[in-house]
Amino acid sequence: GINAEYGSTGECTKHAQKCGAGTAIYLVIMSSTVVIIRGERVYLWGSVYLDQHDEEDIDLKRGKPLYLSTTRYECLNQQWISHSFDHTLKRWGWHQQQF
Repeated sequence: GINAEYGSTGECTKHAQKCGAGTAIYLVIMSSTVVIIRGERVYLWGSVYLDQHDEEDIDLKRGKPLYLSTTRYECLNQQWISHSFDHTLKRWGWHQQQF
């Protein structure tokens, strides 16, 4: 999207346009959240990292060790390779020039 503060397209959106035909998946390290950008839309997918009880620790507030959930990773990967984000994800929002 257009970054109003700097008057240009945000770096994540630029990368999505250049390398992914407008679609990109990002892992926000400081929160363990997967963010999907598709054109001007954004989806907060959740996390592929879970604790020992298979719970997310969004924003890493609990400080417990997290482990890669192969089930969630495989789900995300399948959605990516099958181009099914638009069909399986229903709560898209507009990234409002933040990325």
